[in-house]
Amino acid sequence: MKADRTDAPEWLTSRPRKRGNAGAIIAGVLGTVVTLGALNVAGQAFLQTTVKNLAENRQQPKPKLIAEITRAEPAASKDWQRIVEEQVRRDAMPQQQPEQPTGSDSSAEKQTVFNDENYTPRGADNVLSLGGSYQPVEPEKPAGKVRVTVIKETKDQTCWPLKEGSIERRNCKSYLGLQR
Repeated sequence: MKADRTDAPEWLTSRPRKRGNAGAIIAGVLGTVVTLGALNVAGQAFLQTTVKNLAENRQQPKPKLIAEITRAEPAASKDWQRIVEEQVRRDAMPQQQPEQPTGSDSSAEKQTVFNDENYTPRGADNVLSLGGSYQPVEPEKPAGKVRVTVIKETKDQTCWPLKEGSIERRNCKSYLGLQR
Protein backbone atom coordinates (compact mmCIF):
# COMPACT_ATOMS: atom_id res chain seq x y z
CA MET A 1 0.00 0.00 0.00
CA LYS A 2 1.24 3.35 -1.01
CA ALA A 3 0.43 6.57 0.73
CA ASP A 4 -0.30 9.71 -1.26
CA ARG A 5 0.83 13.14 -0.39
CA THR A 6 -2.65 14.16 0.38
CA ASP A 7 -2.91 11.50 3.08
CA ALA A 8 -0.26 13.19 5.26
CA PRO A 9 -1.29 15.70 7.92
CA GLU A 10 -1.05 19.33 6.99
CA TRP A 11 1.59 20.30 9.48
CA LEU A 12 3.99 17.87 7.79
CA THR A 13 3.25 18.87 4.24
CA SER A 14 3.18 22.62 4.60
CA ARG A 15 6.45 24.37 4.30
CA PRO A 16 7.53 26.39 7.30
CA ARG A 17 7.46 30.12 6.93
CA LYS A 18 10.85 31.72 6.66
CA ARG A 19 11.46 34.03 9.51
CA GLY A 20 13.83 36.88 8.99
CA ASN A 21 16.98 37.39 11.00
CA ALA A 22 15.37 40.36 12.68
CA GLY A 23 15.29 38.65 16.09
CA ALA A 24 19.03 37.90 16.02
CA ILE A 25 19.84 41.42 14.86
CA ILE A 26 17.74 43.01 17.60
CA ALA A 27 19.34 40.78 20.26
CA GLY A 28 22.84 41.67 19.02
CA VAL A 29 22.13 45.40 18.98
CA LEU A 30 20.66 45.31 22.49
CA GLY A 31 23.66 43.34 23.83
CA THR A 32 26.09 45.80 22.23
CA VAL A 33 24.29 48.83 23.68
CA VAL A 34 24.21 47.32 27.18
CA THR A 35 27.91 46.39 27.01
CA LEU A 36 28.98 49.82 25.78
CA GLY A 37 26.91 51.48 28.52
CA ALA A 38 28.54 49.33 31.21
CA LEU A 39 32.01 50.13 29.85
CA ASN A 40 31.20 53.85 29.80
CA VAL A 41 30.05 53.82 33.43
CA ALA A 42 33.13 51.87 34.53
CA GLY A 43 35.41 54.26 32.62
CA GLN A 44 33.85 57.30 34.23
CA ALA A 45 34.31 55.78 37.70
CA PHE A 46 37.93 54.91 36.90
CA LEU A 47 38.66 58.43 35.65
CA GLN A 48 37.17 60.02 38.77
CA THR A 49 39.32 57.91 41.08
CA THR A 50 42.38 58.63 38.92
CA VAL A 51 41.80 62.38 39.17
CA LYS A 52 41.43 62.08 42.96
CA ASN A 53 44.68 60.09 43.17
CA LEU A 54 46.51 62.65 41.05
CA ALA A 55 45.29 65.47 43.28
CA GLU A 56 46.49 63.62 46.38
CA ASN A 57 49.89 62.90 44.80
CA ARG A 58 50.52 66.58 44.10
CA GLN A 59 50.33 67.35 47.79
CA GLN A 60 53.09 64.89 48.74
CA PRO A 61 56.54 66.37 49.48
CA LYS A 62 59.42 65.78 47.11
CA PRO A 63 61.85 63.02 48.16
CA LYS A 64 65.34 63.90 49.40
CA LEU A 65 68.12 63.85 46.85
CA ILE A 66 70.44 60.88 47.09
CA ALA A 67 73.21 62.33 44.98
CA GLU A 68 73.80 65.57 43.18
CA ILE A 69 75.03 65.51 39.62
CA THR A 70 76.94 68.53 38.36
CA ARG A 71 78.51 69.13 35.02
CA ALA A 72 82.26 69.59 34.83
CA GLU A 73 83.72 72.89 33.73
CA PRO A 74 84.78 73.14 30.12
CA ALA A 75 88.41 72.13 29.63
CA ALA A 76 89.39 75.59 28.32
CA SER A 77 88.48 77.31 31.61
CA LYS A 78 90.62 75.05 33.83
CA ASP A 79 94.03 76.26 34.94
CA TRP A 80 96.01 73.08 34.48
CA GLN A 81 99.21 74.53 35.88
CA ARG A 82 97.51 75.37 39.20
CA ILE A 83 95.80 71.93 39.35
CA VAL A 84 99.12 70.11 38.80
CA GLU A 85 100.88 72.19 41.47
CA GLU A 86 98.10 71.47 44.00
CA GLN A 87 98.36 67.78 43.29
CA VAL A 88 102.15 67.85 43.72
CA ARG A 89 101.72 69.61 47.09
CA ARG A 90 99.13 67.03 48.18
CA ASP A 91 101.38 64.14 47.15
CA ALA A 92 104.38 65.63 48.95
CA MET A 93 102.51 65.82 52.27
CA PRO A 94 102.55 62.61 54.31
CA GLN A 95 99.01 61.35 54.52
CA GLN A 96 97.83 59.58 57.61
CA GLN A 97 94.69 57.74 56.84
CA PRO A 98 92.29 57.46 59.75
CA GLU A 99 91.55 53.95 60.87
CA GLN A 100 88.19 52.89 59.67
CA PRO A 101 86.33 50.43 61.87
CA THR A 102 85.27 47.23 60.20
CA GLY A 103 82.37 44.99 61.00
CA SER A 104 78.79 45.57 61.97
CA ASP A 105 79.61 47.97 64.87
CA SER A 106 80.78 50.62 62.40
CA SER A 107 79.38 54.02 63.32
CA ALA A 108 80.82 55.76 60.23
CA GLU A 109 78.26 57.03 57.75
CA LYS A 110 78.08 55.61 54.28
CA GLN A 111 79.62 57.78 51.58
CA THR A 112 76.95 59.16 49.29
CA VAL A 113 78.80 61.87 47.35
CA PHE A 114 81.62 60.89 45.02
CA ASN A 115 83.88 63.50 43.44
CA ASP A 116 87.57 64.37 43.00
CA GLU A 117 87.89 66.07 46.41
CA ASN A 118 86.87 63.04 48.48
CA TYR A 119 88.63 60.37 46.39
CA THR A 120 91.14 58.26 48.30
CA PRO A 121 93.24 55.96 46.12
CA ARG A 122 93.71 52.32 47.12
CA GLY A 123 96.59 50.06 46.36
CA ALA A 124 96.35 47.44 43.66
CA ASP A 125 94.30 44.37 44.50
CA ASN A 126 96.07 41.88 42.27
CA VAL A 127 99.74 42.34 43.23
CA LEU A 128 101.65 39.29 44.42
CA SER A 129 104.62 39.87 46.69
CA LEU A 130 107.21 37.10 46.74
CA GLY A 131 109.45 38.55 49.45
CA GLY A 132 110.61 35.66 51.64
CA SER A 133 107.32 33.88 52.02
CA TYR A 134 107.66 31.81 48.87
CA GLN A 135 108.79 28.22 49.35
CA PRO A 136 108.56 25.77 46.48
CA VAL A 137 106.51 22.66 47.05
CA GLU A 138 108.60 19.52 47.23
CA PRO A 139 107.50 16.69 44.96
CA GLU A 140 106.04 13.64 46.67
CA LYS A 141 108.53 10.95 47.54
CA PRO A 142 107.71 7.54 46.17
CA ALA A 143 106.49 5.09 48.77
CA GLY A 144 108.74 2.25 49.90
CA LYS A 145 108.67 -1.09 48.17
CA VAL A 146 105.38 -2.89 48.43
CA ARG A 147 105.43 -6.65 48.64
CA VAL A 148 102.79 -8.31 46.49
CA THR A 149 101.79 -11.91 47.05
CA VAL A 150 100.03 -13.68 44.20
CA ILE A 151 97.61 -16.24 45.52
CA LYS A 152 96.42 -17.82 42.29
CA GLU A 153 97.27 -16.99 38.73
CA THR A 154 95.45 -18.62 35.91
CA LYS A 155 95.01 -17.88 32.26
CA ASP A 156 91.80 -19.85 32.18
CA GLN A 157 89.92 -16.58 32.61
CA THR A 158 90.62 -15.67 28.98
CA CYS A 159 88.59 -18.60 27.61
CA TRP A 160 85.52 -18.04 29.81
CA PRO A 161 83.01 -16.99 27.12
CA LEU A 162 83.45 -20.27 25.28
CA LYS A 163 81.26 -23.25 26.20
CA GLU A 164 82.89 -25.83 28.46
CA GLY A 165 83.95 -28.87 26.45
CA SER A 166 83.61 -27.19 23.06
CA ILE A 167 86.24 -27.40 20.35
CA GLU A 168 86.78 -23.64 20.49
CA ARG A 169 87.49 -23.73 24.25
CA ARG A 170 89.90 -26.67 23.82
CA ASN A 171 91.69 -24.81 21.03
CA CYS A 172 91.89 -21.68 23.23
CA LYS A 173 93.36 -23.63 26.14
CA SER A 174 95.88 -25.39 23.94
CA TYR A 175 96.91 -22.05 22.42
CA LEU A 176 97.51 -20.58 25.90
CA GLY A 177 99.20 -23.75 27.17
CA LEU A 178 96.59 -24.60 29.80
CA GLN A 179 96.18 -28.29 28.97
CA ARG A 180 96.14 -30.49 32.07
